[in-house]
Amino acid sequence: MEMNELQDMKEQMALLKETLRQEQIVNDRLLREAMRGKVERIHRRLWIVALAALYVLTFGIWSFHKIGLSWWLIGATVLLMVYSVTDMILIHRKMRTDSVMTDDLRTMAYAARQMKKDYARSLRIGLGLVFVWLVWFGLEILFGQTIYIDMSIKARAVILIVLFVAAILGGIFGYCMHRRVLNLCDDIIRQVEGL
Repeated sequence: MEMNELQDMKEQMALLKETLRQEQIVNDRLLREAMRGKVERIHRRLWIVALAALYVLTFGIWSFHKIGLSWWLIGATVLLMVYSVTDMILIHRKMRTDSVMTDDLRTMAYAARQMKKDYARSLRIGLGLVFVWLVWFGLEILFGQTIYIDMSIKARAVILIVLFVAAILGGIFGYCMHRRVLNLCDDIIRQVEGL
């Protein structure tokens, strides 16, 4: 009788181990699916930056040229947009959506930490460049020679007010997107470290 009980216990233990192994596979798959969704949301920021840069490169350059701003400022605007998109591509390249399902989870946590560090660097450099650009734009509007139209003080003031409001709204929107990406990276790191 003892041998049958021992055999039954071994079979139950084997069944329990198999059930636990299958549950771990399901949990790992669910975790990876959740992480993939977060990585996809992070990558949406790249598309938003690219579309904003494309808008500035088309409409912005045309309107800057129409109001007679210098070609130096227009060139600096183009370089700023190219830098922004290139920087985002390089940052996002480190964490690919398809690698979430195949890479080690520790590697994903490392990529999320690296992305946070790169975002902080990008924010510092980007804010400095945007500040210089805004000052340059403002000085050209105030004191620059407009080629095509004779702008009155009132027209210059309206342009500066629009620039100021757009800078504030763009800054708020950009900061919210930045915080959202950092929070998603933190979520990925927490999920991996919670294992």
